Amino acid sequence: MLKLFTKKRYWILLICFLALVSLFIFIPSVSQSAKNISIKVLSFPVEWFRQLSQPIRSKSELASQNKALIEKVAELSLERDQLMYIKKENERLRELLKFKKRIGFETISAEIIARDPNDWVGSFVIDKGSLDGVEKGSAVCSAEGLLGKVVDTGDRTSSVMLLTHPSFKTGAALEDMRTNGVVVGSSRGMARMLYIPIDAEVKEGAVVVTSSYSRVFPKGITVGRIVAVEKSKTGLYKSALIKPSANSLDQEEVLCIK
Repeated sequence: MLKLFTKKRYWILLICFLALVSLFIFIPSVSQSAKNISIKVLSFPVEWFRQLSQPIRSKSELASQNKALIEKVAELSLERDQLMYIKKENERLRELLKFKKRIGFETISAEIIARDPNDWVGSFVIDKGSLDGVEKGSAVCSAEGLLGKVVDTGDRTSSVMLLTHPSFKTGAALEDMRTNGVVVGSSRGMARMLYIPIDAEVKEGAVVVTSSYSRVFPKGITVGRIVAVEKSKTGLYKSALIKPSANSLDQEEVLCIK
């Protein structure tokens, strides 16, 4: 009985096999369909891996693009800063040229190359010296007005004392008034006008300029504006606190008046 069953199963498998072969031989569409199914089955793992790796590749590409964009932004930012510096420099030079024409004196242009780290508001060094025509005592100005005076000269550099330095002194006057006095440095970025006549009407905001009584500076150079007025301790004179028109910390180029 068992042999009979085994024999029948054999014939059934043989018939099925022959039937499949016949289908592939005599019906091409069946063969093509089977081939397509086989291809899909075999290619499924490859496609699945490709889909799985796509986000990883995309993340890597995004990181690379992001790095490139950051570098480009940094490059453009640097170019912008350089253009802004050149623009401001041109503006300062134009204002200096206007100032030079306005005062009508022969001048020597110079750049500030150093500041005293222990005396930031008292002095600085410029890149012109005696060989360039700079003389000791020469007034040093910016486009806004008086900055100070040359106190020492080398061949190619000079030291400048600011008008806010306690040792600075020059004759001065109130603009549009026949009121004279002496301007001295008061440190802390300020100056003071001394020996103003007690009966002089001095108001806050009045402009102070160098006077014809100055033995060093030409007259008419703006020093600053008065921000406060008080009587001297003796009561014989008035004194006024002055805020300089030119901020030394903002300057890079200056003019030395010959």
